[in-house]
Amino acid sequence: MTLFYDTQSLFIRASTKILRNPILLMVSLLTPLLFLLLFSQLLQKLTSLPGLTGSYLTYLTPGILVMNAVIGSFQSGMSIVNDVNLGFLQKMLLTQISRPAILLGRLATDLLVVIVQSIIIIGIALILGLHISSGVPGLLLIFLTIIIFDLAWSGLMLWVGLITKKAETVSAVGNILAFPLLFVSSALFPTAIMPRWAQLISDYNPLSYASNVTRDLVQGGLTWHTFSVAYAVIIIMAILTFSATLYQFRKVVS
Repeated sequence: MTLFYDTQSLFIRASTKILRNPILLMVSLLTPLLFLLLFSQLLQKLTSLPGLTGSYLTYLTPGILVMNAVIGSFQSGMSIVNDVNLGFLQKMLLTQISRPAILLGRLATDLLVVIVQSIIIIGIALILGLHISSGVPGLLLIFLTIIIFDLAWSGLMLWVGLITKKAETVSAVGNILAFPLLFVSSALFPTAIMPRWAQLISDYNPLSYASNVTRDLVQGGLTWHTFSVAYAVIIIMAILTFSATLYQFRKVVS
């Protein structure tokens, strides 16, 4: 029970900081919202492109949800850096607090933020004309997919933060990885219009797997093959990134 209560306490601490400064919630959401609003309106006539079924808004929204999860994960890495540099982590280590709770409390807060942001994105997309064909069950699976993917990417950002201990480096590495991978994936545009080298990268790009399964849930055409392969890739990524994070975290706390 100590792990649960310690995690809860750190979750409340981090959540309170966000409530006192809600601009933090909107800063990371700004870029995905701009992509959603601008791309969905400026590129409405892309429905004739190969690989597009229905409106471009229907194709784009799942990719924006994945994009938001990636950008939101930057906060995980930067928050652990701040705790280290401000001495808060060292103070926690002097107490009897459960060590895993330090990471779990942070992750729980970041997941809450991503869920709230995803609700805002979906709400705006619905106003713009999005229809989720799979209904409420599909919507719940969409949130589950985004949560798992966010955990996987947050693990990577936490690892970078624990190694470098610099928020600027976390942001730089995150952007260097995220935006090239975003554009060389099926998140924003069908891979059918991409050159062959970009299609090959997209075939192994985790953003493509997360976007494809989320898109199939929106369009109501999810198959067992798409679901199983996408979740296998995302879960393996989460295991690898968190194994690296836990290894580095043990080195820091020792």
